[in-house]
Amino acid sequence: MDWIWRRIVLFGLVALLSGPFGMPAAAAPIAASQTCHASADATETYANLRHAPDRWVCEDSGYDIGPPNLYVRFRLTDPAQPRAQSFVTHASPFSTITIWVVDERGTVRFARYKPTSVHHLIAGPLMAMPLPQTPARPRLVAVKIVQPWNKIIASEARLDSAPEGSGWDMSVVVAMAAICGMLVVPLLLNFGFYLVLRRQFVLWHVVMVGLMLVTTVVGTGFVHIGVDPLAGTEVAINSICYCAIAAAGLLFLVTFLENDALSVPVRRLLIGCAPLVFCGGVFTAAKIEALRPWSALGTYFSVSLAIVLIVIGLVDAWRRGSKLVSFLILGWSPTLIVGVYRIGCYVLPHARPTESVVVFQLTIAAEVLINSLGIVIRFLELRRERDIAHARALELEGVAGRDALTGLWNRHSIERRFNDLFHLGYRTMAVIDLDLFKRINDRHGHAVGDSVLKVVATVLGEDGDACAIRMGGEEFLLLLRGPGAAERAERCRRALSTRIAAAVPGLGHVVTASMGLVEHDLSGNLDVEFAVLYSHCDRLLYEAKRLGRNRTMRERLTGFTPDAQVRTA
Repeated sequence: MDWIWRRIVLFGLVALLSGPFGMPAAAAPIAASQTCHASADATETYANLRHAPDRWVCEDSGYDIGPPNLYVRFRLTDPAQPRAQSFVTHASPFSTITIWVVDERGTVRFARYKPTSVHHLIAGPLMAMPLPQTPARPRLVAVKIVQPWNKIIASEARLDSAPEGSGWDMSVVVAMAAICGMLVVPLLLNFGFYLVLRRQFVLWHVVMVGLMLVTTVVGTGFVHIGVDPLAGTEVAINSICYCAIAAAGLLFLVTFLENDALSVPVRRLLIGCAPLVFCGGVFTAAKIEALRPWSALGTYFSVSLAIVLIVIGLVDAWRRGSKLVSFLILGWSPTLIVGVYRIGCYVLPHARPTESVVVFQLTIAAEVLINSLGIVIRFLELRRERDIAHARALELEGVAGRDALTGLWNRHSIERRFNDLFHLGYRTMAVIDLDLFKRINDRHGHAVGDSVLKVVATVLGEDGDACAIRMGGEEFLLLLRGPGAAERAERCRRALSTRIAAAVPGLGHVVTASMGLVEHDLSGNLDVEFAVLYSHCDRLLYEAKRLGRNRTMRERLTGFTPDAQVRTA
């Protein structure tokens, strides 16, 4: 693995040092005097085609990969040009490539290459094959490509003055490397958004950006810094990624926009076609020989379908007044335009097939930046909506979850919150009931009884490490945590008599309270349901009432099965 890191560091240093100064490549492509191409059956040889000039197309169009063999011929008549030393073309699948070189003296040399023997460049999605050496300068180079899987292997073919071939200018390399680094930032940002706000549109954008990063690393040739995959593997990865990006884009469009931004038929159409779009990449990556001439069309067809569907969705959302669709239109328009251009160049017979890698990567960068901004705005909007909803829920809970007289939580609230409170350490429960409270209502009226209950609520709510709940009537519940929880609950019970007498004079007798208290598993190893713990406290409360009132009955429990229960009174 050390050699990989050495190559990465060396390449990074060269990019950093040479990029700002725009250092040109050491070698350069050679402009041939004439470049022609021709398709041939498996039984035909170059000698057959050489005597059939009408078979050659000397224009940069009309490429045909239907027959099994594709020939490219370069004529070199300009003595001012550097000596041609390598054949360079776009990294594409093939079976074999045979190169013939005829020099100025008529000497003929040839070389044959398999996919495993070609040299892949780091500065661009290119592969290079050295030309066979001849005594004199080459004047004609003929290349036979057996079983080409993509027209671009011929349309992007050229000769180069370096034996190992030359790729992009260093300034382009630095720009592409910057795009790779730039894609990492929104990828991490969106992943962080998804952890905070688990919305599907964030996840789909994470998928899109992640796959864009993969296509950038593979499609620019940077993948060869660390590994050396075959051209067929690169094309398969890119085909699957392109179609997966298109499919994820459809789902991102559906989930990112407002709920009513798309009509129901359009929404269903986009969701239903997403798997079909993805299958196009799988078709291209399958490498079925019988389907070779149409293999690349699988990706182009799927991406074309996705482009049409995306345009339909954007138009529909725009007509329905979506506020967020402008981000998608602005971010996706350059990528869609370049996508249509690439597809048109490949499909139209009189166009030159091209990948337009550099322009396409720049549009990807623009798309990611603009849509990431849209996601940030959408994130803030959803968070604001969530905060408003949460505030309304708290407001409603304040009405429905609180006792109207005392302001304490009611029984419904504590039953819902008990598990959370229990795991926060509130493991001591006390049920407090005022003794002979009915006598107060009968003698002094319900208004005085309500005043007594308010005093009880005030006293029970003074402990900062306790939650006070009114269970109903004159019965209250305390959940306590921290050291000395049982003793603090007992002090509250005893303080009730003094505080009630001071706050509600004229009662004519001392108001006391009985309490049943349970300390459950203070070490925090066991769980318990609210109803189980409350039933134990309630039983102890009635035992305190039976024994004369104005007292506390306590238990410490470590389990609630008959064999595991331990009690201390």
